[in-house]
Amino acid sequence: MPPEILANLGLAQATVATLATVMIIGLGFLHRPSRYALIWSLAFVLAMTSTWVSVTGALLDEEAVRRAGLGLMLGAPALIWSGFRARRAVAAFPWIGAAQSAGTAAVLVLARDPDSYGLVFRLAFLGAAVFAGLTTIELRHATDRWERLAFPLTIVSGAFVAVGLAVVVAGLAAPANIADLSLARVINGLAMLVYLVCATVSLLYFTSVSPVGAGSTPSWPHFVATASDRLARARRGREESWAVLTVSLDDPVQVRSAAGESNWGRLIDEFESVVADTFPAEADLGREMRGRIVVVVCRPGAVLREHVRDVLRRVTEIDASGLVDVHLSASIGWVPAEAADFDLTTLIAEADRAAGNATEQGGDRWERVRV
Repeated sequence: MPPEILANLGLAQATVATLATVMIIGLGFLHRPSRYALIWSLAFVLAMTSTWVSVTGALLDEEAVRRAGLGLMLGAPALIWSGFRARRAVAAFPWIGAAQSAGTAAVLVLARDPDSYGLVFRLAFLGAAVFAGLTTIELRHATDRWERLAFPLTIVSGAFVAVGLAVVVAGLAAPANIADLSLARVINGLAMLVYLVCATVSLLYFTSVSPVGAGSTPSWPHFVATASDRLARARRGREESWAVLTVSLDDPVQVRSAAGESNWGRLIDEFESVVADTFPAEADLGREMRGRIVVVVCRPGAVLREHVRDVLRRVTEIDASGLVDVHLSASIGWVPAEAADFDLTTLIAEADRAAGNATEQGGDRWERVRV
């Protein structure tokens, strides 16, 4: 592989890493500071620093410096994984990324034997791919994982795992010395370049919206477990007045297109705050997707009707004039718990159907399923 190609690839990677770092810090962390945004910012600072170290080593023909930069870079996926754990409000373990960077850099520098360096290089790349795979698993816990801006990171993380396995399998099938690693270096450079671009797109989205569990709504699995237990106890106790409601923002695609991604996140936060503030404090609220809140509550029909009317009115009163020109409204589907024998899954499906019917009738209304 001609040295100029490797040098140009390194410069491209360093440039992209620098721009991505500026965007993540400026548009992500500084715009909405949080612990997970800080960890992601550190991941990009690490990637930027390591790429410039690697490029400097290549330009000066200092192999030890180039290897050190390469090793430092491979710890970035672990920090991205840590950021998602922090966003989920569980132990983040950011020290793993720091330890992996330092350890990988040291091992690559100390592996002077060509054959041992080839093996260490491939295993180090696989180690980074492991954390890309763990990131994919963490993304499955995010209820906003189906947002389209979350897809680039999901896809590239899965591809990272496949490339990491392929590099190791190829090395075992045809043992390579240090001179035969140029192709693997190019693959590593291209993989990290694509990974940085896709991670930037997705992480800017994740830093612009509030995670589920931070605020009024718990994680969806927790909500399902809690609400199902409440309904099961209500069924055993023959308790009445339990209901499941779906509160959905009308025309979310149109609103999102008109508002843009950043303003869309703010509008959804305001919408969810209105729903949380209007229903009783003891009501269980869950969010499986943005723009739709499921409410499980025990209130007499007349009282609940007032809450429903209040929600519809307050949604239309959201001051969104500075964010979007589209008029905001919501539709509500209301299902008494006894209509589906207190089964949460069935009740949510029926409430969604009722809310959909209300939307088809023009929105800004509610529809109740009769027992």
